[in-house]
Amino acid sequence: MPKRQLMLALDVGTTKVSALVAEARPDGELAVLGIAATPVVGMRRGLVFEVERVALAIRDAANRANSMAGSDLTQAAVAINGDHLTITPGQAKVSLKSGVIRDEDMQRVLERAAHVELGAGREVVRVIRRGIAVDGFRGVADPQGMVAHTLEADVFVVTGLSTVIRNLRHVVNMAGLQPLELIPAPEASALAVLSAEEKQVGVVHLDVGGGTTGVSVYRSGQLEYFGVIPLGGESITSDLSVGLGVVATQAERLKLEHAAVASEREGTLEVRAVSGQSVKLIPIKEMQEIVAARVDEWTDYVEQHLQRIEWTKGPAAGVVMTGGGALLKGLGPYLETRWGWPVRLGTPIGLGGLSDLSRSPGYATVVGVAKAMASHEQSRTVESPWQRVVQFWVNLWK
Repeated sequence: MPKRQLMLALDVGTTKVSALVAEARPDGELAVLGIAATPVVGMRRGLVFEVERVALAIRDAANRANSMAGSDLTQAAVAINGDHLTITPGQAKVSLKSGVIRDEDMQRVLERAAHVELGAGREVVRVIRRGIAVDGFRGVADPQGMVAHTLEADVFVVTGLSTVIRNLRHVVNMAGLQPLELIPAPEASALAVLSAEEKQVGVVHLDVGGGTTGVSVYRSGQLEYFGVIPLGGESITSDLSVGLGVVATQAERLKLEHAAVASEREGTLEVRAVSGQSVKLIPIKEMQEIVAARVDEWTDYVEQHLQRIEWTKGPAAGVVMTGGGALLKGLGPYLETRWGWPVRLGTPIGLGGLSDLSRSPGYATVVGVAKAMASHEQSRTVESPWQRVVQFWVNLWK
């Protein structure tokens, strides 16, 4: 009987830590065996600020997911987020010695393409393959075994601040876990919810987390743009807390239960005063004005990224939103009116097992991390960062 391929995925977000245990099945489906989320304090916009509190949240979420799955996994792939993440295009071309494309040829061309100039204090997080050309013919999906003279590779090299990366790895280690791979959160959530058809015709993906929003654009089946803005759903909660004079937990409840974009609702809402001895009346109009101001600012940020893309008629598949911040009432219709593109919530696809528990936009990132793990066998023996990056992509062709 073949050994079961179990994996542990983590998403250490601004407001919660999500953990998922899944099994990669031979038919390509990802079976969810355990899933858990733990509120976290000590994360800001994808950065670790309080290591002990974050480590406790990671340990709790991982333990509960393992308990649900009946597993004891201690090695995990981890989503990494934050506006410190940037992408740099890389390209390389190699001549083939044997005349037939082999694994070592793929490794060689990807390694050369990934050698881009890094800024001070930065390191490679991930190499995303964009395209392969064989003897000048582009769009080759799987070149292994083809007869050719030259092989070319176009990649995006995702880099991040070394300090942020070290702290994320450190806090996962403090939780008693070993981080195997770091997966950019926007890439992971897109992998969880976008279909191949959407990526082919053109789609904008917005991963609206607590502290950040990932902006990705796919066209012709490839990632064309990637960026992160330092605003998410937590910004609205903070504004409501300050503007209305309520504690953060009350502000979050008001946001989730009553706030809506472009709403004309009138009246007041009752919340318990901080002292707990009296009731405070919150004008709904005032709450909506606070939400509208922050959403307008957030949308302006997103548009600054999207303006870097040359559009003819916009993305044919529209906009797909994931993350807990995407659940804000009225956000989809507001963006549809402003941009003239269809907007929908993205939920994880291609799942089995306890899939009902994970079919939420808020779990897209952790599901995508598990899918990234399932797509290859993790290398345990590579030594250098460059070898680790290249080996990951070479394994995809096996």
